[in-house]
Amino acid sequence: MNLFEFADLSKNAQGLEAKIDRRIAVVTTNGDNLNETGFGTNKTCRIICDHIRERFQHVTFHEVTDVSALNLIIEESPDLVVLCSKYVLDSDQVTRIWFSEFFDQYDIAYTGSDRSALEFDSNKSKAKAILLNSGIATANFFLTHPNQFETEEQLPLPLPLFIKPLDAANGNGIDENSLVNTFSEYTKKVDQLFALYGATCLVEEVLSGREFTVAVLEGADTQLRQIMPIEIIPPMNVKGDRVLGFAEKRSNEEEIRPVEEPLFSAVSALASAAFTALDARDFGRIDIKLDEAGKPHFLEANLVPGMTPETSYFPRTFGSTMTSNNAAHKAMTEKEIVWRIVELGLMRAKSTAPVSGIPVC
Repeated sequence: MNLFEFADLSKNAQGLEAKIDRRIAVVTTNGDNLNETGFGTNKTCRIICDHIRERFQHVTFHEVTDVSALNLIIEESPDLVVLCSKYVLDSDQVTRIWFSEFFDQYDIAYTGSDRSALEFDSNKSKAKAILLNSGIATANFFLTHPNQFETEEQLPLPLPLFIKPLDAANGNGIDENSLVNTFSEYTKKVDQLFALYGATCLVEEVLSGREFTVAVLEGADTQLRQIMPIEIIPPMNVKGDRVLGFAEKRSNEEEIRPVEEPLFSAVSALASAAFTALDARDFGRIDIKLDEAGKPHFLEANLVPGMTPETSYFPRTFGSTMTSNNAAHKAMTEKEIVWRIVELGLMRAKSTAPVSGIPVC
């Protein structure tokens, strides 16, 4: 279905498909000192860049360390910037320079959500508050810091509780001690996270049901949005709990299962509604968990999800045959996912001329 056309894809003299004449800058940063790593390592981002080079003529790669590097990209005047990360730390190593906000100043199109939506990715409590106001279920929660409460009775919610960093991703700060059953465990975990991240902690009621992550990829309009859920089953830890934390994600210890009806439709609908309510754009991942009655609840959004094929949920979900047999969906390779993301971004690029091309469906 040809719903969006870009550039002349006529064959060259050798009968090969000609590359599209667009200037694309791929932007990442060193994530060693960040709680959020975006698409992944420098290696992953270079692989993404190579995929784009297979389809487009002028593609440059930039590992940004400061504003001067961003200014060099502006001088290139790209049609599109592919954002593999959300921000880079300024010279003070504290202030965030948001890539989306920077390129908006110069009216340069970029992939993914804008600065305001990405704030919901980086601040879990803001996302939960927005969704509650939209009538979307999420676990009850409160924010805290060390020594805020002196006794268990002062806690806004009863134990057990789940504690995690407010703005970290990829399971950072989550381990077997994140699920707390006593007040001493609560205070110890809050103190630990504050020492590591120097920020407020998010404390949630414990949802005891199954856990899912749902990949969302836009089409030419919301009616063509592709939504792919998978169930995630973390291994049982030494305490007998199943907690999906940094160690489990990094070592691929969790089990991935297909999602059958009626849950397929239920978690997909919630993910799509959450994606819309957060004003997210192009692509993202929505994490969902069931309560004891089996009702889906929003956990958090990842709007710059990992793209490492072997370990990241986003490409594994769309590339999985476990969901592709659903009549409404088709499995996609990592390369096809990257091309789709670029196509969606180019739809917003001023210099993009509609000629014969690549479908977005």
